[in-house]
Amino acid sequence: MDTSILIHVSIGALLLLVFILLKSLNTDSSGNDGSSTRDDGKSHFVLIVDFSSVPERFVVFDLETTGLDPLRHEIIEIGAIRYTRGSEKHDTLQMLVKPKKRIPKRITQINGISQDMVDQEGEPLQQALTGFVEFIGELPLVTFNAEFDMGFLLNAATQHNIVIKNKASCALKMARKAWPGLKSYRLSDLAKGANLSDEGTHLALGDSLRALQIYIYAASSLTGNNTGQHFG
Repeated sequence: MDTSILIHVSIGALLLLVFILLKSLNTDSSGNDGSSTRDDGKSHFVLIVDFSSVPERFVVFDLETTGLDPLRHEIIEIGAIRYTRGSEKHDTLQMLVKPKKRIPKRITQINGISQDMVDQEGEPLQQALTGFVEFIGELPLVTFNAEFDMGFLLNAATQHNIVIKNKASCALKMARKAWPGLKSYRLSDLAKGANLSDEGTHLALGDSLRALQIYIYAASSLTGNNTGQHFG
């Protein structure tokens, strides 16, 4: 695996993440029992953080694709964060994937990923999947919309005879259970309601970070419930 795709998040960046979590929740430094309410006109929900409510180690990931159908469309970017509770750094993975067909202009308008970018920096899908599998190992997976991301991931893996059997949790389904009745459950709206940064929206690594934060909030609210299910 090309080690250049591994980026070590600095201690300062991790502390900033924890600061954002704690600031938005108005908790003490233990992060175990605080709560806060946010209302941006679209979403109104109580946020609770309890880091013990999530697995000690897991990988949260996000895919950017050329469309919504895993049988017709292709993966063009993979982003992932390998989380370890209490660690001072988390490994991340981010890579462009070169599709067989050209990227539609409307997709470039959404996420900024152009045909020139994947032509120059994109990896073949099989190579990208091999690197991703090495990165995740046997750790549990988390993605914001597991039906979408796991659908694309497993379909692509099947095409290249790659087996992925990791347990997967869906932050979207957890958010619906944790905060029923919201007007919107789009990742961008949940992030806005939680006062999270919108940097890198519609890019795989940026959305992975927001999915990680929403997952922790939702899991904290659902402590004691089963937060995962198997896909594939």
